[in-house]
Amino acid sequence: MPQPESTERFARAAFIFNPRSGGIGYKRGLVRMIDRVWGAARRNYTILATTRAGEGIRLAREEADRGTDLIVAVGGDGTLNEVVRGVMDTPASVGLIPAGSGNGFARHFGMSLNPETACRGLLAPRVVSCDVGLADDRIFLVTFGCGLDADISQRYAHSLVRGMPSYFYHGLKALAGYRGRRTRVRINGDTLVFDAPLLLTLANTRGYGGGTIIAPQARTDDGLLDLCVLDSIDLPTAAKHLRNLFNGDIRKVPGYHHYAVHEAVIERPEAGAIHVDGDPHLGGRELHIRVLPGAVSFALPGKL
Repeated sequence: MPQPESTERFARAAFIFNPRSGGIGYKRGLVRMIDRVWGAARRNYTILATTRAGEGIRLAREEADRGTDLIVAVGGDGTLNEVVRGVMDTPASVGLIPAGSGNGFARHFGMSLNPETACRGLLAPRVVSCDVGLADDRIFLVTFGCGLDADISQRYAHSLVRGMPSYFYHGLKALAGYRGRRTRVRINGDTLVFDAPLLLTLANTRGYGGGTIIAPQARTDDGLLDLCVLDSIDLPTAAKHLRNLFNGDIRKVPGYHHYAVHEAVIERPEAGAIHVDGDPHLGGRELHIRVLPGAVSFALPGKL
């Protein structure tokens, strides 16, 4: 069931930056913008810049432990993932100023992708409870994947060029050479076998980011994950149906399968690439994924 919303004014906020979201000038502009918006409102806040990947977890936990009640990720889905990992099992709420490449979580909620608009909205946010996915010991707010999307994430992570054009470039290169592997998935008491899936994704939100929609019916407050599988397709078929990945009609793509699940066990021939919220990792031959219902309190920008 949908969770009730409430409107809150937080006593103290901490803004945590992604070290790779934009250039130095862009990050400095965001700092000045936060100072302008929250300073003018005479709010109690601090701004923390990370120096390496993963540091956002520690900074978020330290802020939560000292009683900061709103911790805001300034970046994309990867930055948000770190902040949520830091505040899990604390009373703190999480906010987001979208400043990443794909911004899948922000797009799911229809948030403005203008950082200043999102920042102003956090002065009087509406607070909701959100589910979190757990893939072995890694959480995800948006998606987990072990198919083509994991291959793309690996390529993009090593790219010197950021942004959606670069992501789609690496996506096309990956698609041209990707070969799925026979995979078994245990869900809801049944065992499913997919010969060579192109995509095998568990989604908490509707899409990956960048406007793509892999699970049109997904909700973040239903206590479920959406298992989405796309069978292997040739390049002409992929090109023909590319628009369906953006317009919410992916169910019209030949070989698309959808299942609503609380948990899933994925068995594949060998260990290989996975991704959580777009960040690549090496996953085992057997993967255990489940949902943590209502595990995080999220502050969405209120109406201005």
